[in-house]
Amino acid sequence: MMTRCFTAVLIWLAGAVCALAQFGSFGDVPVEINADGNTRFEGGVAIAEDNVQIHYGDYSIYCDYAEYNPDTRDVLLVGNIRLYTPTDLLTGQRALFNLETKQMRALEFSGSHYPALFRATSLRAPSLNEFNVTDAIMTTDDSSQPDFHVKSRSVRIYPDSRVILLNSTLYVGQTPIFWFPYLFANTTNTGFQFLPGYDSRWGAFVQTSYSFPIGPNNSIIAKAHLDLRSKFGPAVGGDLLFRYGKNDRSFGELITYYVAETKDVKTVSAPGEPTETRTTNRYRVTFKHRLFLTDDIYATADLNLISDVDFLEDFYPSEFRVDPYPDSYLSVTKWDEFYTLTLLGRWQLNDFQDTTERLPEAVFDFKQHRLFGLPVYYDGETSAGSYRRMFSNDPQFDETEFENYGSFRFDTFHQLSYPMQWFDWLNVTPRAGIRATAYSKSGSFINQTGVEEVDPETGEVQIIDGPNQPNELNAPTTQLNNGGSLFRPVANFGVEASTKFSKAYEKIQSRWLGLDGVRHVVQPYMNYSYVYNFGPGPDEILQFDRVVPSTQLMPIDFPQFTAIDTIDTWNIMRLGIRNRLQTRRDQSTYQWFTIDSFVDVNFQNPYTDASVSNFFNLMRFRPVQWFYLDVQSQTPVVEQGFTEYNTAFNFMPTRDTYFRIGHRYIEGNDYFDNNSQLDFYAYFRVNDNWAFSFYEQYEFESSVLQYQRYLLHRDLSSWVASIGAQVRDNQGGDTDYGLLLILSLKDAPQVTLPFAFDNATSPMQPNSNGN
Repeated sequence: MMTRCFTAVLIWLAGAVCALAQFGSFGDVPVEINADGNTRFEGGVAIAEDNVQIHYGDYSIYCDYAEYNPDTRDVLLVGNIRLYTPTDLLTGQRALFNLETKQMRALEFSGSHYPALFRATSLRAPSLNEFNVTDAIMTTDDSSQPDFHVKSRSVRIYPDSRVILLNSTLYVGQTPIFWFPYLFANTTNTGFQFLPGYDSRWGAFVQTSYSFPIGPNNSIIAKAHLDLRSKFGPAVGGDLLFRYGKNDRSFGELITYYVAETKDVKTVSAPGEPTETRTTNRYRVTFKHRLFLTDDIYATADLNLISDVDFLEDFYPSEFRVDPYPDSYLSVTKWDEFYTLTLLGRWQLNDFQDTTERLPEAVFDFKQHRLFGLPVYYDGETSAGSYRRMFSNDPQFDETEFENYGSFRFDTFHQLSYPMQWFDWLNVTPRAGIRATAYSKSGSFINQTGVEEVDPETGEVQIIDGPNQPNELNAPTTQLNNGGSLFRPVANFGVEASTKFSKAYEKIQSRWLGLDGVRHVVQPYMNYSYVYNFGPGPDEILQFDRVVPSTQLMPIDFPQFTAIDTIDTWNIMRLGIRNRLQTRRDQSTYQWFTIDSFVDVNFQNPYTDASVSNFFNLMRFRPVQWFYLDVQSQTPVVEQGFTEYNTAFNFMPTRDTYFRIGHRYIEGNDYFDNNSQLDFYAYFRVNDNWAFSFYEQYEFESSVLQYQRYLLHRDLSSWVASIGAQVRDNQGGDTDYGLLLILSLKDAPQVTLPFAFDNATSPMQPNSNGN
């Protein structure tokens, strides 16, 4: 938006003005004054004429005439003033500074503060905290006839990057485009925003917002929203962003949004699922806060009340992709060098989310530290709380498929470790620990997997119930058998061992590959973990903190393994070796190539039937800035495994060409569908004025081009204009279409003007996973 542009310019101007006014604390530092002409003292005032030079610290001032009063610290500068700071150049015709109080008056001054250029009739700094500028003109186009500039009758600039503009006009060339009687902005809020566009799901839309300060010192920023979508109807919202307390350590935000749907709207709940029709009013209320009660005690709030499961996907798609089901909790934490004490409360605010409620939970976490000055280290964790697992409601029947359950739980864990070195090269750390967990209630979900039976008379296939056996790891089913209290003691033992070998190859030199000598470091390591469960197994324990399906290996150490209720007897050894190629770069050691290879040997593992885990390789190759390759892979060693490859490849062969390729592949996993997805982004600079870029996402399993975006870029001197389109295939739902038109400042690419935009992702910057 245009307002973003001149707001950013003003913020840069604020920095320049601060540099001009605040020379620093001089105390008794002498001021050096030289001149080609007459230099004299009159009435205790130093006067210099003709090519005057004033130096102090990193600052230098040149002018035609200067007067300096050492008693009042006033400096009067007249004629062709040039002020050089470590980063800026400021020029003017007349200025009066007070080096002690920092008060300043200046006339007809101009200068630069990258990337902004500015000119103004007068400037007044009545104090350290406020600057008033009259008749200011600003731009980022460094030419005699800039493409655009902003002219303001009055500008008030604060050192904390607040800017208030009165009677301001934005010019393109010499043509006025926008006029604002009053406008507020700072580094994180851009005042007025106006974003029209089109999206196939939203239809034609206009999003408007206005930010303004509340209270002193920019402590609260409010933002009001008014949006119109042709397929949804009007929407309103209000946000608050606040920061306060000692050193502004306490902070938070409040987000409210209400959509009054006036028409039938088709939405897709997930790829491959049929569209739904909804006409209800929809909303969200989000409150996040971090409050420091003392230097070592702070409270945290994260509350998210959402009307329905599709709300974030429909109206906040970028948030939905990062966190589709945001949590809701309150906590108070006491931090110390040796421990952390936390009191946590968690609720199911939205009945469409599966939630483990903690009403409340207290956790005392002892950090690893030396015990009584001995070479033995202690760490542990103790928790107690009332827990309740709440399942999501079925949207058709407004009830849960599974029965909710709850229990009070007390858990305490204590561990000793003894790090030592053998033979001056082998690092060995044995450890031993004990855990005790008590539950006020227990229960087992019954496995009701049916058995097929053919009726001999009709030939029809019937399903009969299988044996009523507890379900594996007590995963929920439709039948729960409740039990009484339980106590489970657990002991753990283990040892870690590692060593390191290295060899240097000084003769390997390559400027093209960024090599200034090579050092090869080899680090084999082993981690053995044995856990023995003296009590009931997970199939009798109600599951709150449980193992969640993942493609990665679980931790085999405590307290890193957090699935308390799923702990059972195991006997696992993790073997691995790290290889690193290092070189010298920028006066430090640079990791030129690294690969970490490891595998688990499962003598007994309750979470898998495989005797050996997949073989993992984590490789990173980053020789130079214009090329890198990351590959994370795992391949099966035995039949029970699965295959996964995640590859990222960036390559810039010339200054005009850039490629980014990403590929994600998984096959044979019991919990995740087979997937082979290729992401490809390319940018081609045709000449000094034109460039072309495109991004595509293709899924090989379903043979679907899931996402496409094509942009044509035009260099407009200080601007870059981009126009293009996007298509998103929802695989079973309606296909989304969008038009894109973006204007960006070349000197400040973070300042964008999206007259039409992709409401799910930034058109210019796909996120790291290619979306």
